[in-house]
This record gives sequence, C-alpha cells and structure tokens, in this order.
Amino acid sequence: MNLPSFLPWLLAAASLLGLAAMAMLALSIYLRRQSGLPKGEVVYEDASGTGKELFSKRMGLSGKPDYLLEDDEGNLIPVEVKSGYAPHGDQPYESHLLQIAAYLLLVEDVLERPAPYGLIRYRDRTLRVDYTDELHEELMEIIAQMRRLLTRGEAHRDHNHAQRCLRCSMAHACDERLA
Repeated sequence: MNLPSFLPWLLAAASLLGLAAMAMLALSIYLRRQSGLPKGEVVYEDASGTGKELFSKRMGLSGKPDYLLEDDEGNLIPVEVKSGYAPHGDQPYESHLLQIAAYLLLVEDVLERPAPYGLIRYRDRTLRVDYTDELHEELMEIIAQMRRLLTRGEAHRDHNHAQRCLRCSMAHACDERLA
C-alpha cells in the first residue's frame, strides 16, 4: 500500500499544531499563576471599561470592579487591578481596602451571591481582603459619614492633582475640579 505523498507533511503539521497547543496551555497556566489570581471562571470584566455598573438602590452605592471570578463553590470574588506597587506589609492602602469592601457589599446586595473575599492585584503581588464583620462595619460607617457630608454640603475634593481630576468619572458634575 502506497501512502499519498502529502501524508507525511500532514502528520508533521498535525504534530506541530499539537506541540503549539501544549505550549499555549503551559503558557496560560504559567501566566495564571503569575497573576496571583485563584482558580475560577471570569464571569464579569470591566478592565476594558465596558462592564455593567453594579448599583444598589438600598445602599445608594454603585461600582464596577475590574473582574468578578466565580470559584468552585459558586462564590463571586471581586478583583481590583492597580497599576502601582503594593504597600509594605500585608494590608492594602486604606482607600483600596474600602473600594474592595464596597465591591464585596455590591456583589452580595445586587447579585445576591456570596462574596467571602476580594483581591487587589498590584503590579508586584496580589493581596486578599477577607469580608469580615469588622470590614463591613467600617464600610458602613464611611458610607454614613459620606452621606452626612453630602447632606450638609460639606463634601469637598480631597486632592490638588489636576491629572486625578482629568480621570475622575464625576468631573462633569464637580464644581471644584482642577482641570
């Protein structure tokens, strides 16, 4: 039996494709491990700016995490990606901590799914933030303070950085903007 002349080429091409697929799989596993993110399916992303805003009427709170991961137990894990380096120690910056706390609250309130922790991905490492009763209470206190300031007309810009104002989503409505 004579083999067609193209069969060796076909087998070689199939072998190369198989090797390329295995290399891509290995690379994806490596990159996932390097990212510091846990196993799970990405079920939401706003890193591109196209994600739907999570809005809680009950809390008067809205936000858009960069990612939501669903773990093997059905929990949703909000992930916030920061361009800078992580602070020294095991705690994120306070503003980042409260931001991820707000996303944890929104996931549980709006999506009605458990969110036991969130992740803040800095340039050099990922920090896990457990959604404890203490963190929830701290967030609720901050929200109450913000509401009091807004009601009294005492909420003001807290920086002097024009670039920060340029990137602010509320710049269109702010009478204190710098840029």
